[in-house]
Amino acid sequence: MDDIPRLTLSDLLNAKRILAIQPHYDDNDIAAGGTLLTLAKAGAEITYLTVTDDLAGVINPMLTREEALRLLADDQKKAAAILGVHEQIHLGFPDGGEYNYFSLRKKLIEHIRSIQPEFIFTVDPWTPYEAHNDHILTGKVSSEAAILYGLPAFGNRPPDELNNYALTGVVFYNTAYPNLTFDISPVMTEKQHLLRSYQAQFTDEGLDTLVVQTTFLAAYIARDEPFEYGEAVKMVPPWMLHGVPLTMML
Repeated sequence: MDDIPRLTLSDLLNAKRILAIQPHYDDNDIAAGGTLLTLAKAGAEITYLTVTDDLAGVINPMLTREEALRLLADDQKKAAAILGVHEQIHLGFPDGGEYNYFSLRKKLIEHIRSIQPEFIFTVDPWTPYEAHNDHILTGKVSSEAAILYGLPAFGNRPPDELNNYALTGVVFYNTAYPNLTFDISPVMTEKQHLLRSYQAQFTDEGLDTLVVQTTFLAAYIARDEPFEYGEAVKMVPPWMLHGVPLTMML
């Protein structure tokens, strides 16, 4: 398997546009915030696409729907300002609720065609013991959109405007099968800071715990590396997401 072409760290560091697709408003930052911070500092234009409305996780039951949505948006804007997110896209599907796979796929294909990212970041839907359907659905639909976006039968936006565009790779976080440990040591403090932006779904004590846990995990991931903190991701080209069982091993 050593002769199979693989994506490299240099491919990722040289990316100019990244679309990070997350089930909830904080998933990108919790699992891959250090990596995305580093890529933003390297010049990548990063777009966040959030699939659900996040309302199920809001901890204050006294808020109206409008108040909760405003608080969620404020949290995300604060974190985005630290990371340097270029644009926030919200699809508004029900958090923890029922929504259609194919409706989501159509939306994601349209945004891939419009943004034309070199890499898509998303949750790994094949991670063992992942029980949250929002995560499983988001990861699977993102993966299928990554291999179907160029076909004229899918999406509302015509594919002929893609010209010579081709998606380079999909980067899965929250993965049990990583093939890259990304050094986030230089931005670990900034990641801790941006995680504290998410006050709608965490108490102060909960945010303290989140920062401690993510910092510990980053140190554990980097335990055999020459750096202090890391994030583990699975980076694959789109062609390996259909009919290639060996992808899990690469």
